[in-house]
Amino acid sequence: MPNDKHTSGINWFYVLVAIIFAAMIWISARYFRGSDYSSIGITEVKEYKINSERSALVKAVQVVPGQQVKTGQLLIDLGSTELDMDIDKITNRIALLKDERQSKARLIQAQVDYLRADQGIPLEELETEIAQTKSDIQLNKKLTKELATDSDTSVWNEADNPLRVKLNSLYKQKAQHKQAMVIKEADIRQEGFIEQQLLNNQIKLLEQELDLLKTEKSKLVKYAGSDGVVKNVYVKPGEQVSSYTDLLSITPVHPTTVIGYLAGKNNNTFAVGDSVRVSAYGNSSIKTSGRVIGYGAVTQLPDILQKSTAVKAFGREVFIEIPSSNNFANGEKVLIR
Repeated sequence: MPNDKHTSGINWFYVLVAIIFAAMIWISARYFRGSDYSSIGITEVKEYKINSERSALVKAVQVVPGQQVKTGQLLIDLGSTELDMDIDKITNRIALLKDERQSKARLIQAQVDYLRADQGIPLEELETEIAQTKSDIQLNKKLTKELATDSDTSVWNEADNPLRVKLNSLYKQKAQHKQAMVIKEADIRQEGFIEQQLLNNQIKLLEQELDLLKTEKSKLVKYAGSDGVVKNVYVKPGEQVSSYTDLLSITPVHPTTVIGYLAGKNNNTFAVGDSVRVSAYGNSSIKTSGRVIGYGAVTQLPDILQKSTAVKAFGREVFIEIPSSNNFANGEKVLIR
């Protein structure tokens, strides 16, 4: 019986060792799986500042330090008297040029109408003379037929020839008169077209300049580019600021960058441009995708990533860009795969 108890104790010892070994394998597979292709890192929030692109007057400040803001929320309203004056000046100039363009178009049409009316009188006179000549020809033809015998046709031809020559001449005069009128009208319209084109080009250039000024004015109204917390406000209402003056700073709610640390044989695990998966250390349900954007120097790991306080670990920095729509906290420890 003592031998059986000793054997049973040894068996339980081996069972316990096997259980511990299996647990270590499971833990290693669960938390350190793919270590050749993974790394640890820490999330980082990059504060960004909003500034004025040109000298302006601070009309209103809609936020205060510590206030949380949403994407697209109004932050600061700026104004520029100089910009408003430039916009009004160009707007008025465009309106004047458009009025001038309409006046030129009406003037061209008036010149054409006058030409047609002025040249219409000689045409009417020619039409009257042509009609009269045709009537004379018909009358002579009738009289000639009554006087001439069946064998004598020369009398008709001689009597009719001068009138026909005159009629042909009148037709030529009419055609030449019409051609001259068409040429004059084309000259008037061509001259007017050139003037209209010059005005159109001026209007187009001014409208482009006006669009640029309006775009510049729209930039004087500052909105939040992402969800965040106002860290500092550097100006106050009524203050005149110069170009590129910092107006306020915002700290995003969620980090947009992860700094990973590669050590040993993992030093070149990731290539710039590679897509990676980032998950919270110890909570894989919190995760997002990222992209490697560059490498840094070999540096000491932050305390949160150190395994021992006595022996400091070092690694090469790798910078990863992640979308702002994530559930990570700033400075959170993450696993990069």
